[in-house]
Amino acid sequence: MKKFFKVLGVIALLIVVYSLFQGLLTGLAMVVFVVYAIIAGKIDVNAIATYGDAQAFMENPVMEGYVTDAMAWGLFLSAINMLLFIHLTRLFRLRMSIFGSIARRPLVFSTFLVFTSMFALNIFVQWFPLEDMLTDQFEGLTHTLLGAFTISVLAPVLEEVMFRGAIQGYMMRRFRRPWLAIVVAGLVFGIFHMNPVQVVYASLLGIIFGWIYYRTRSLLSVIVGHVLNNTIATITMLFFADTSEAELIGENFSPVTETAMEVMMFLGFAAVSVLLAIKLHRMLPPVQVPWSDACDGE
Repeated sequence: MKKFFKVLGVIALLIVVYSLFQGLLTGLAMVVFVVYAIIAGKIDVNAIATYGDAQAFMENPVMEGYVTDAMAWGLFLSAINMLLFIHLTRLFRLRMSIFGSIARRPLVFSTFLVFTSMFALNIFVQWFPLEDMLTDQFEGLTHTLLGAFTISVLAPVLEEVMFRGAIQGYMMRRFRRPWLAIVVAGLVFGIFHMNPVQVVYASLLGIIFGWIYYRTRSLLSVIVGHVLNNTIATITMLFFADTSEAELIGENFSPVTETAMEVMMFLGFAAVSVLLAIKLHRMLPPVQVPWSDACDGE
């Protein structure tokens, strides 16, 4: 029971600290941009009172761009600070050895496994009436250079260090029950996104990431896969946000045909994912007991 509460404490600590970083740094960035807009004469100080409330003020055309920029800077700075926090608390030590901790073949197979699993899960979640509440926010961030970089590269690095390296690694060293650690870290990863469609998708993908991390003992493979996943999502949002599904696949297919195609694609990607997982499992040596990460050597 004591170990259980320690795990809950670690999870709560990481989520609370990250939330504080994101809230405080985004707020600070917003203040900086507002002050800049006032000094630059882009906002009339005397006209601020006419907006009536803070929400109306933030939604006016002049401020919309600054809000997005502030969110991008807040996300970027909070990710940097969170990585330092995790490193300094020794929950996961960031070392350059992370980039050489896995052989080339397992890295290639695990990356392809993430790629095929990602497509299978994308099709799977479309079959459920799940709301996407963050589309506008995500689209806005992808149209800024800093926002696109943070979403595509920095956020995946942080999330893998936080959920796989810190939370899953901590649980596996304490409980020595791999699947418990993998599933819990994956579910926390999904719930952390606070977006119905992402909760399901990220939880399932997080479990796959967790298994890859467990078998390879390396964060590099899951970071590469996660960066790939987010980069494709960013590119899709940038170039195909206004393109309907009918325009992408054509309008000559009936709903039954479209469903059949989706099922076939799902089964195909799922089957390839299983084969890649089996191949990856067989090419790697047995997992050490007690489990230890290849980078931190605990």
